[in-house]
Amino acid sequence: MGFRYKITDFIMHPAISADDMHDSLQWSKDTGHTAACVRIYRPAFTLAEVLITLGIIGMVAALTIPALIANYQKTVLKNQFKHAYSLVSQAIRQVEVNNGYPLGCYVWPEFRGGHGCLEYGDDGNCTKWETSATDPYGDSSDCDIFQSEFEKTVKIIKICEDHAFEQGCIPEYNGIDTIKKAEDDSLSDADINSATTGQSWWRKSQIANNRKAYVLSDGIILLMSGWSGMRIFAIDVNGKRGPNKWGYDIFAFSVSSDVGGSLNLIPCYLTGLVEKGGKSTKQMLSE
Repeated sequence: MGFRYKITDFIMHPAISADDMHDSLQWSKDTGHTAACVRIYRPAFTLAEVLITLGIIGMVAALTIPALIANYQKTVLKNQFKHAYSLVSQAIRQVEVNNGYPLGCYVWPEFRGGHGCLEYGDDGNCTKWETSATDPYGDSSDCDIFQSEFEKTVKIIKICEDHAFEQGCIPEYNGIDTIKKAEDDSLSDADINSATTGQSWWRKSQIANNRKAYVLSDGIILLMSGWSGMRIFAIDVNGKRGPNKWGYDIFAFSVSSDVGGSLNLIPCYLTGLVEKGGKSTKQMLSE
């Protein structure tokens, strides 16, 4: 009994000549078999070769994809920073336009001295500060008016006067104290309190419990320092979406001016919080 094959197998295989096909068909006719053919081999990869190739592709992907994702995230955060900075800057200018004159709620454009600590307690906190008849940091005479007018200028969907974390206005942020502790675990609580004197408003517990926060309609969070209105505050450029780290998506700013001048939004030079791997507000503005 012979084997049954398709004649098309001969035609499709380039290695079979016309004479070979004729002889095979003639043999089939003489013997009564329906057809005869040769086994056709087509080139292909072995399983081992396929697995090796897939392994190489996986290794390349593992090396390149994280970097691509990180670069993409940095670009997104940079664009969000620019948007938030522009929005708040325009709102500050609008407050001036609405009032017809610059309000006295600002720090000087650069550091011109301030109040130092005269005495420290056992816990490292300052117990006695220098005093002066005038504000060495700028002007705070109109900060209540400025704050009220600013709230009318931006689209706010939620305000937390205090306990902003508990009330859902802000995510959990590190403070200047926990950042310093992460940088040097050998520091005691008293050491950290002493090192952050004059910036205590940005300690973690203060941020969570004692700072006023605004949530804007596009998710941006404005976090007040509690130090004379908006003379020092922070902007979380993408709200709760993360990473919620200083120098990544939350940055410290100040409203600045000189006597009789227009108000401007500048990097805060009186305090700066940058977590490991992050960038300062000044660096972000320069890019």
